[in-house]
Amino acid sequence: MKRLYQNLIILVLLITIGPAATSAEEITWFQPNFPPYAIIKGPYKQYGIDNRIIKYVTIHLNLTNSTFKTANYQRILEELRKGSHGIITPLFKTQEREQFVCYTSRPSYFVFSNGIIFNRKDYRKYAPFLLKDGTIDLTTLCKSKDFRIGINLGRSYYGAIDQTIQTYKQQQIFNIRTSADHTGTLTMLKRRRVDATFGFPVEIKYAGLNKDLIFYRVSGMPPLSPVYFGAPQNKFGYSMVRRLNRMLKETNATNIFATYYTYWLDEELIDDYYKLCREYNFNQD
Repeated sequence: MKRLYQNLIILVLLITIGPAATSAEEITWFQPNFPPYAIIKGPYKQYGIDNRIIKYVTIHLNLTNSTFKTANYQRILEELRKGSHGIITPLFKTQEREQFVCYTSRPSYFVFSNGIIFNRKDYRKYAPFLLKDGTIDLTTLCKSKDFRIGINLGRSYYGAIDQTIQTYKQQQIFNIRTSADHTGTLTMLKRRRVDATFGFPVEIKYAGLNKDLIFYRVSGMPPLSPVYFGAPQNKFGYSMVRRLNRMLKETNATNIFATYYTYWLDEELIDDYYKLCREYNFNQD
């Protein structure tokens, strides 16, 4: 009987101390300066979509030793490739990144897909590339060679946009911005240093440029795109992703994260967003 009690005490200690020891391991949260997803400073920092997600995860998984590092996506991906003890959110899933990034099996949340952004006053310039469904024919626009498009170094715009950038990257169409500040291309567009840029509707709202800039969907892009947590492909990364997967599967975290995203959506887009989320097939990942 005495041995039974000793074994029970050891079991309780393993249960209580084991997770705490794992959670005490130092974790770096990589953050691109990418408002309103990751807001690095200012009065809206507490409302950053992924700021709030990181806070939720830190509490839910009892991560007691977290640090933060701001960099552009290319630098962050290099850190993951080298095997640093870091996690990034949000991150699109691409074949190239899957060679060295360990992704969560489920999306952390969903976003309206990237589109193309113009100055509102330039309608006559981009109108010839508007298709009947209201999307922009990006391939024909790039073939015209009449546009300079600002893009961020290392950022994936997903799907048809990434494919088009890859196809035309040698033709001096794209003006590549290396700063970690992802709102910089919007400033470049407003100041007419470029003719267009790619981005999300929430970025325009955050920047307060709704009256100056206009967003159009790109032909071939899905209406909704999943984003994920990403970690390095090493012992640390696999362990963290298992814990994140369990959290996403067993809790309503994805629904909670969706509310963080819709905080930055124009009201008329929210119903459509939730409709598309309900229709998403989790088995396609």
